[in-house]
Amino acid sequence: MPRAANEKPRLLSEEHLTKYRIELLVKGTVVIGPQTLFTQDDLARIDQLQTEIPEEEVREGDAGDSHNVFVKRVRVAPPGRPPSNANGAAPGQIIELLERKDRSFVLKKILGASSDFVIRRCQMHRMPPGSFVGIHLDAASDPDFEYSVIVQLAKNFEGGEFVVYPSAYEQQVFRPPFGAVLVTTCKLRHEVKPVHTGERRSLVYFCSKRDGVNRRTIESTSGGL
Repeated sequence: MPRAANEKPRLLSEEHLTKYRIELLVKGTVVIGPQTLFTQDDLARIDQLQTEIPEEEVREGDAGDSHNVFVKRVRVAPPGRPPSNANGAAPGQIIELLERKDRSFVLKKILGASSDFVIRRCQMHRMPPGSFVGIHLDAASDPDFEYSVIVQLAKNFEGGEFVVYPSAYEQQVFRPPFGAVLVTTCKLRHEVKPVHTGERRSLVYFCSKRDGVNRRTIESTSGGL
C-alpha cells in the first residue's frame, strides 16, 4: 500500500543505523534514502517556508573560495557570535522541523554523537544553470562544524554533482535523488559541480557538539558559505 502523505519518517532499525554509521566513518560521506529522515509533507513544508526568506547571491566563501549560488539564511553564526536564527518566523519554524526528536535521534545515532548536536548554521541553496559551489572546507566557516547535512529538494536538473575529495588522488561523486539526505564530515574538501539544466535546490545545515560563539577570527567581506 502507498504511504500516507502525513506519515512520520520510517524508523530505522539498529542494523540500518549501524550500517550508515560505519559507512560515514569509513568514507566520510553517506547518502540516506528518500522518505527516511524527511517525508513528502516535511519537504513540502520546508519549500513553503523558504519562500518567506530573502535571497542573496554568494560568489565568495568564508575562506575566499569561489562560488556562484543563491542562498537564503535560516540560522547564522558570524565570527565571534553564537548561532542564532535569521529574522522572521520562517527560519525558526524550519529549525523546529529539523530538530524534531525522532529526526534528531536518528541523526545522533548516525553521527555517533554521545549528546545532542547543535545546528550551528542552516541555509537554503538555489542553483540555476551555470551555478556551482567551488572546492572548500566547511571548517573554514566555523572550526566547530563537524558534519554537514544536505537535504535534496529538487528533481529535474542535470549536473550539480556533490564531489568529495578524501585525498589528493581520490574523489567520490554523489547524485542524491529528491528527498534523500547526504551527510558528510566537515573535515573533507568538497564541491558542487556546475548545474547544466534545471535548478538544483537543497537545504544545508551544519552540526556540532558545541553551541558557543563562532571561533573563526577572520571575517570575509561576503556572507560566505
